[in-house]
Amino acid sequence: MRRRSTPPKVASAPRLTLAGADALVSAAREKADELGVAVVIHVADQGGHPLALARMDGSPTFSLVVAAKKAWTAVAAGDDTRGLAGAFIGDDTLLHGVAGNVDELIPVGGGVPVMVDGEVAGAIGVSGATEEQDHDIARAAVDSAFG
Repeated sequence: MRRRSTPPKVASAPRLTLAGADALVSAAREKADELGVAVVIHVADQGGHPLALARMDGSPTFSLVVAAKKAWTAVAAGDDTRGLAGAFIGDDTLLHGVAGNVDELIPVGGGVPVMVDGEVAGAIGVSGATEEQDHDIARAAVDSAFG
């Protein structure tokens, strides 16, 4: 008779470290400088909690909140935030039931998760430029630091 293995009671998951967060911030600042824009860069761990924050000179104050929400949304969705807005258009349940009741959720480009072996290890949120530029900065940062 074969013995069935017992599933583990604790899972090991990848976690973004402070060194990884610093690498993301550095790469994001470099891309923002290249584009000539001032942004806020927020890096979150796999639970959506802050790991690192950088506010470039001249970036909008409100971007502190928006960048954090983009990072949290990327962690929660396990995907780039840029494509999420389309999922809410025309779906009142999602729009009012989810987006209207989850304060941290912001389906706007600029949030990109850090994926390790198919699992979310953390995310970066960028805000302060156009949605396209925010996304490009976040994507470039992840690609540079982890690609």
